[in-house]
Amino acid sequence: MTDARAVLGHLLGLEEPWAVRGVDLSARIREMVVHVGVEQPRGWFGRARRAPVGHEREMDWRHVNVGDWRVQLKVAVPEGADLSRFGWAGEDELPFTRALTRQIFALFREGVSLEHICKLLNLPLTEVWRYRFALDTGRQGGSGEGEALPATSAAGDSAVPPPEHPVWLALLEGRQEIDVRVLALKLLLGRSRGQFELITDDEVRALKVRELHRYFVRNERALAHELAQLREMA
Repeated sequence: MTDARAVLGHLLGLEEPWAVRGVDLSARIREMVVHVGVEQPRGWFGRARRAPVGHEREMDWRHVNVGDWRVQLKVAVPEGADLSRFGWAGEDELPFTRALTRQIFALFREGVSLEHICKLLNLPLTEVWRYRFALDTGRQGGSGEGEALPATSAAGDSAVPPPEHPVWLALLEGRQEIDVRVLALKLLLGRSRGQFELITDDEVRALKVRELHRYFVRNERALAHELAQLREMA
């Protein structure tokens, strides 16, 4: 069991003094609950010793799936410990580890809906919605990877300006106005502008630009009036 814990710790990316303390498996629902905490280096007889710590608080995060098994991490965090650089840990107010949020954020950038993300990653809709709400209200940054994935591209003869065109940023920041005749776009633009005011993270702002661009690409025929104005600005 000790060797199995060491292998699992390696797969999770744990570094000393962090180690797997125990694993609870539920084959019926295909879920493993992994208990992580601080351990001291091994003693004379090769046995890991529990580090003498003071107060610990248990943090609970959903992690990246292993095959078709769900992985839940329960981390005993000593007072004053810094977990900010670990992919197997998450933010206090969010239900996912950073490794899992990177997966979810990448799917958002590709335009995958909340419902499909939940099906792909076997996640509860309420928890994915919590993460999305944190992004939209500026409470959570992006994936932390720095580079964005390739944006949705329009056809070569499309009237939609490319996603890197400054007109999209101008629309979202309210520096540029257009006459909008399509109610759905009017609602989307109003909501996105309100969110954009709260968002400071560059990756999340790029996500909002991409979503607006993607809407125009998917509804190009219905947005001829609005696109004519964008072409004049370009």
